[in-house]
Amino acid sequence: MSERFTDGAQRVSALALQEARGLNHTSISTGHLLLGLLGQGGAAAAVLGSLGLSLPGCRAHVRALDGRGSLPVPGHLPFTPGAKRALAAAVREAFALGHRRVDTEHLLLGLLAEDDGVAPDVLARSGVPTADVRDRAFAVLAGIELPPAERPARLFLSHRPQDLHLAGRIADRLDDIGRSVVGDVAQCDVLLAVIGPGWAPTEAVLGHVEAARTRSVPVIPVLVDGAEPPADPLPGTGCVTVRHETFREDVARLADAVRCARPGLG
Repeated sequence: MSERFTDGAQRVSALALQEARGLNHTSISTGHLLLGLLGQGGAAAAVLGSLGLSLPGCRAHVRALDGRGSLPVPGHLPFTPGAKRALAAAVREAFALGHRRVDTEHLLLGLLAEDDGVAPDVLARSGVPTADVRDRAFAVLAGIELPPAERPARLFLSHRPQDLHLAGRIADRLDDIGRSVVGDVAQCDVLLAVIGPGWAPTEAVLGHVEAARTRSVPVIPVLVDGAEPPADPLPGTGCVTVRHETFREDVARLADAVRCARPGLG
């Protein structure tokens, strides 16, 4: 990148290259540039974070959209046509604002100007309108302080020993999309009660539910593999069903249920 880009903007390019290599991709896309912005920190990352976007969550979306290459790609990685257009748009945004150099905020505006590609798809999958990102980017450029980034809700999964594998899969997927899974019920913001077929509460599960109730922590029953709601309803919000066939979509709905149960937390 030329000297018209700030050190921070050039760092974004280097991080985007690392993200592309980490996924064994053959070129640097707008999605990798978005990950670079999140990884670099600074004003653009603050804009994205204020809308609930995180590096792990967006990386999971990029991987879901573009997959992972089977082998490392040696040598130089070119920018995709969309990434080139986004970089050119960033230069235009900077000059239109009377700025002599392109910084991370301009890179973000450049990405938003590119309608096709991975970055806009990541924003769409995250439920973040591009207009909101653009408004906040201009607010930062105008010197307006953004509210602090949304903290992910800390989740604890309570389960029977025989449901360990199911709970582990759900925990891994929640981690992939940027949710925080903790190992201590005393630290959680939301308790997820994993309910498999033939479920009956164990003493451990009942203890977890009681600990959550004492701290006014929401409890969300998670029905897996065709399990029925428990005969004795658990306290808290409605059940969320997670099926093998629609696993990713169902865990995304579970994340939405968490957000509804604890407004203000991701």
